[in-house]
Amino acid sequence: MLSEKNKIIQKIPNLSSSEVNNIRLFINEALLFNNKHNIFVRESFDDVLNKDIIDCMPLIKKIKNNTKILDLGSGGGFPGILIAILKANCEIHLVEKAQKKAYFLKKMKDMLKLKNTEVINNKLLSKNNIGFYDVITARAFSSTQNIIEITQNNIKTGSRYLLLKGREEKIKEELHSVDTNKYKYEIIKTDDSEHERHLVEINLNE
Repeated sequence: MLSEKNKIIQKIPNLSSSEVNNIRLFINEALLFNNKHNIFVRESFDDVLNKDIIDCMPLIKKIKNNTKILDLGSGGGFPGILIAILKANCEIHLVEKAQKKAYFLKKMKDMLKLKNTEVINNKLLSKNNIGFYDVITARAFSSTQNIIEITQNNIKTGSRYLLLKGREEKIKEELHSVDTNKYKYEIIKTDDSEHERHLVEINLNE
């Protein structure tokens, strides 16, 4: 039987030993915390690895080094904490309004010594003053239009959105209300063989 570390290496090759170890710790802490606080619906290490970690990888591969990232509704840390682990030279801010989830994110930041990470325990409003970001990410968080509306103060020339979504039909419904004079978008199918998953990339028209 494969060890937890080898399971990660098999699924995600070319990671450093510290990245593998941090992902292993992250998964186990998430499961431990979940037993008491029910922050997501997962029961095993393999569950989290296959349904959460692997699910976030297409998004993470789209993030360039040395960028500033805003992750919305970070919840159990997918993709936020995973981005922080795998993109150590990026700066990432995790927005989570639920106190127990924000507590977990702060705990992971401290445990994994993620110096590139800040947790914002608040609801993000359209008139926020938290600054500009190169990339805005989200997974299973709100509609595309709402995400665009609440981050109007956070985008600049060159900013883009990377959103993990489900069915293409639902995504296209959401994108109907997006102003195509201001934004251009691409729907990218991911390699999930069990579920219909897509990555939506939205860029400003310049």
